Amino acid sequence: MKYSLACCYMTHNHPEVIEEILSRSIKDYADHGIDICICDDSDDDKTANLIKDYQSQGFNNLHYVDSHRALDGSHKYLLVIQGDLLPKEYDYIWISKDRVCFSSSYLDKLCTEIDEGHDIIIGTNEAQRADVGVCVCQKQYTDPTEFYRLYGAHSTNWEALIYNNKTFLKPINFENYTQIYGFGKGCSFIQPIVLFARLAEMTKCSIRISRYELGDRFISEKAGSNWGDVMFSLWIDRWVATNFSLPSIYDKYKAEVIKSETNLAELFGSFERMVGFHMANLYNREIFEKYRDMWPFVTDIPIDILELIADGDYNNALRRTIEDFDNSFATHDFKRAWWIIAGNACLKGYYDATTYGLLVMCFNKYRENMQLIGASAVFDGVSSIDDLKKKYGVT
Repeated sequence: MKYSLACCYMTHNHPEVIEEILSRSIKDYADHGIDICICDDSDDDKTANLIKDYQSQGFNNLHYVDSHRALDGSHKYLLVIQGDLLPKEYDYIWISKDRVCFSSSYLDKLCTEIDEGHDIIIGTNEAQRADVGVCVCQKQYTDPTEFYRLYGAHSTNWEALIYNNKTFLKPINFENYTQIYGFGKGCSFIQPIVLFARLAEMTKCSIRISRYELGDRFISEKAGSNWGDVMFSLWIDRWVATNFSLPSIYDKYKAEVIKSETNLAELFGSFERMVGFHMANLYNREIFEKYRDMWPFVTDIPIDILELIADGDYNNALRRTIEDFDNSFATHDFKRAWWIIAGNACLKGYYDATTYGLLVMCFNKYRENMQLIGASAVFDGVSSIDDLKKKYGVT
């Protein structure tokens, strides 16, 4: 690889996670010329000592970055992208969750794409997309607004977003960004702000989509996201405000991008997930009322279903979800039907195995068609599940 790259793992009190990731990845990353910088502000020396052990084995691409002067995780991110904490200046900076690493075959591909000299490289797997009906087969984008429309939600994912230090990061006036966006401590969405604010300033840009297969990515089960009781304020109050703070070139797509994130099954786009929040005492009548006017803006779950869940009436909420799914066939809204079945595994228990298998097969094909060419004939002539079974000879 002709450009230097630092993969910066942001970690705090996760020595067991760092050990698992390094045991799986350090040799592959070293073989590809990638430095690993462990940006650590833990409460003890376990992570620091672990890094010393690996360094003693001859892994010269591994660096311990003492990050204790950072005020919080957002401030640490800022210090890293400014280069204040890194052992040397790199051509590209890749900030990552501490629990993720990628296969050697994907690194082959990634390093080749980095050597093309793009301003931004973003790693993704389109199978994880919740939206259908847009073609996402481009490898490169030069229009920030189109990139924002299609990948705005992906910008919150700290797995594989890589900055060109010279063309992208160095020209940023961080003092100005601090005044406009409140950078530093408590800035929850510093990554998408940096990405889209800077792209809006550039007279030209090159953004490379580096696609990987799901088998190329390993995620440790020893650590996970822990939003807890800030779940709703984070993704409704702050995510919405973050997008509306971005430059005006994105205005046309801000509402669409906000919902493309919050309407995911892992957030507020699944009956099952909302029931889970209620059972964990994270969602209740008070939360429902607080965001009553915001729900249509952040989720496609009908407000009456959200109210039923807030009151603990799961059976009627499920009944309404099934009705919603069936009605999507009657109205030929197959995008909505895909969204419902993809986010609610409980439907598997409602339909018999043959019917459910047909639904999954058809929606997988539908989604593939929509993603590649923006159209699909899978449901042509279909206005109900019975119609679908007749069309494909399922009894």
